[in-house]
Amino acid sequence: MRVPKFRALYFSLAVAICAASLIACKNSSSPDPNEVAMGQRAAIKKKWEFKLGSRADGALALSDDGTIIAACQDGFVYAVDSNGNLQWKTYVGPTHASPSIGPDGAVYIANDNGSVIALNRSGSERWKSVVYEGNTYGHNAAAVGSSFLFTPSRGGLVAVNLSDGKVEWSTNLGTEQWGAVTLLSDGTVLFGGHARLNAVSTRGDDLWQYPPLAADATRRNGGFPPPGNFPVTTGVTPGPNHILFMGVGWNELAAIGQGGAFHWKLDSRGTGLNTASPVVASDGTVYFAHADGHLYALDFLGNKKWDLDTAGAISVTPLLASDGTIFLMANRYLYAVTPEGKVIAQADVAGVTSPPTISSDGTIYLANASGMLVAYEGGHGGLMESPWPKFQGDVANSGIERGVN
Repeated sequence: MRVPKFRALYFSLAVAICAASLIACKNSSSPDPNEVAMGQRAAIKKKWEFKLGSRADGALALSDDGTIIAACQDGFVYAVDSNGNLQWKTYVGPTHASPSIGPDGAVYIANDNGSVIALNRSGSERWKSVVYEGNTYGHNAAAVGSSFLFTPSRGGLVAVNLSDGKVEWSTNLGTEQWGAVTLLSDGTVLFGGHARLNAVSTRGDDLWQYPPLAADATRRNGGFPPPGNFPVTTGVTPGPNHILFMGVGWNELAAIGQGGAFHWKLDSRGTGLNTASPVVASDGTVYFAHADGHLYALDFLGNKKWDLDTAGAISVTPLLASDGTIFLMANRYLYAVTPEGKVIAQADVAGVTSPPTISSDGTIYLANASGMLVAYEGGHGGLMESPWPKFQGDVANSGIERGVN
């Protein structure tokens, strides 16, 4: 018996609709952030790109005139304007560290050979100071005070005079290979070293450590502080109620009081070291890009609000835009995430090796794994006015506690 043509057509159409529905259901059951973002909004648009000489592992810095500063493994510091044009480049030696910009526009950078270099706005060298004889750790960042640069070195934290590069003092506490120095508003200088969180004054006097260091422990250890069990592998982030947040080893986000008292921790097994610093929003929410591949949102008491599984590795610090959007780098993507944890946009950036920065017009600047400096249209405003919205607190990477409640 022959089926009428209109019935055959109806049957074929019904089969096609059912198949499409099954595919849609199958896709909706897999919450891949890549698919979600592309399904809801067009990719974040690229504005321009500039070819650096090599990868930049340290965070990008942004000067007050909009110049982007990138310090690269090829030994050059690059200054690129907001249109993607090279302004200057200066050789300082191979580096994995993050540049910091001082109040007068000077750029400070540590290289991998134990020296700290100060560059003028023009790129000319102001001074060079040897802070450690021999190769030193590099995946970290300094804090810029009113008179001194507080910089990590393999031998310990070093205070370098901003005017002439003279070393004023150093600690014997060592510093971690990863992480950064934070300068609090009361003059406390914080850094990870020898598997402890260390606090010293701007004169180098010991204030406190976590875990606490017994008075006679150094004497019993031959004059050198014994190692603790708290390797701080990220920057130290000031937050609400005088609480400090930091990543520890592979597994932990920890909260420590500014006097050294333990508050709480988030414990989850990571696939590598936690190297992304926590950031804090204006409402007090703490965002932590964990080495387990999740972005966590918590209140300052440690209560989890939500988490986003990126299904891959996270190694660099996110940043917060003024409208609350979180820009997160994971796998090879830049994601725009709402304060509720929803992915709303993305761009394939071919992997990110350094914490990005953001201009006042909302442009996102990042350095990717291919050695390209790339500008993207952020579209969510400039940097959030909050206690600690990005790596080292501000676009200059100053490491100074922000005066925002």
